[in-house]
Amino acid sequence: MDKIGALKGEAIRPAAWERFTALPWPSKTDEEWRRTDPAKVPLGEVELSPDPASLRVGWEEISPKLIASGVILTDLVSAKKQFPELIQEYLMKSGAPEGLAKFVALHEALFSQGLFCYVPEGVSVELPLRSWVEIAKDRAAVFPHGLIIVGEGAEATLVDERRAPGGVHGPIVSDEMVEIFLKAGSRLRYVHLQKWPPQVVELFTQRVLLEKDAHFLNLTMGLGSTLSKANVETTLTQTGARADLLGLFFGSGRQHFDFQTLQDHRAQATTSDLLYKSALKDDSDAVYRGLIRIARQAQKSDAYQANRNLLLSQGAKADSIPMLEILADDVRCTHGVAVGPVDEEQAFYLMSRGVPEAEAERLIVGGFFEQVIQRLKLKELEEGLMAQVSNKMNKGDPKE
Repeated sequence: MDKIGALKGEAIRPAAWERFTALPWPSKTDEEWRRTDPAKVPLGEVELSPDPASLRVGWEEISPKLIASGVILTDLVSAKKQFPELIQEYLMKSGAPEGLAKFVALHEALFSQGLFCYVPEGVSVELPLRSWVEIAKDRAAVFPHGLIIVGEGAEATLVDERRAPGGVHGPIVSDEMVEIFLKAGSRLRYVHLQKWPPQVVELFTQRVLLEKDAHFLNLTMGLGSTLSKANVETTLTQTGARADLLGLFFGSGRQHFDFQTLQDHRAQATTSDLLYKSALKDDSDAVYRGLIRIARQAQKSDAYQANRNLLLSQGAKADSIPMLEILADDVRCTHGVAVGPVDEEQAFYLMSRGVPEAEAERLIVGGFFEQVIQRLKLKELEEGLMAQVSNKMNKGDPKE
């Protein structure tokens, strides 16, 4: 870890850096890391520097009408200069995440670049907003930070992509955090589309806070990277808040996905509905750990959690660990898990009608994922995301 020690003279945030250096390196004996080898996070092999030039942040331009209404979509560096009071009020104010503690501290110490999205009170953005973060430096650690705020009674859809279109040389570590704040009565569809190249190891943290009657519809798509370990936490802080949490992961080669979710009900009459699905081929594997937590004061809460895994090869593997922590006594709380191969009857039906075996598998996987994507209820967006899945299925194995 010589490169980490050499950072002491850099422009870093001292308190976060001290937390990072004080925390031990994760061990496979830690419950959080039992199924993901922390030695595969190659921090010692990359340039560890708070360099804004290591990332490119982009977005589709928004209309003059939206700009006039106060909608903001820009990069975080520009936002700090143009909207300092707004940034100061919300940046790193979503609370301490419960997972990936050492890497969250590192992110907080070193992040500088990222995306800022703000939708003011009462504004409805009809067309999806689109943004992306691109890796622009080889053999680096990058620290994207997303900050999304949706004002009271406002509504928006944001498709937020991760990619490296020019090609990069690894290894690369992406240590990312996204913070989302939904004010009372607001609605947000947020799609996090991860298409990192196979040279990338991803550590991803998402924290969402929902106020009274806010509705969050989240789709997390994992298609790229060689290893992705994520902590997705959703906190329903006030009465009537609702979160629909969707996940879709397609693994091939030796890709590894490890996702932990938290549905944290802190107020009465709150609702969360989670559905995470993975399809795995070759020697890829997925781990899902999900916790539903219902506080004592969160009576009449309704929470559901489902994880479905489709194994397309004998070498593929999926582990699913659902967990409940319920302190209230007037709640509805259930979960379900399924792991298995392609349905033989479905495959036989398609092949008996002349569909080749490989194409039959693609159709079955497409239908398996379509059940998730259709819940976005936005046809143009659904078609584009299904095209991303089809592209990954047709691409073959990622190069290691």
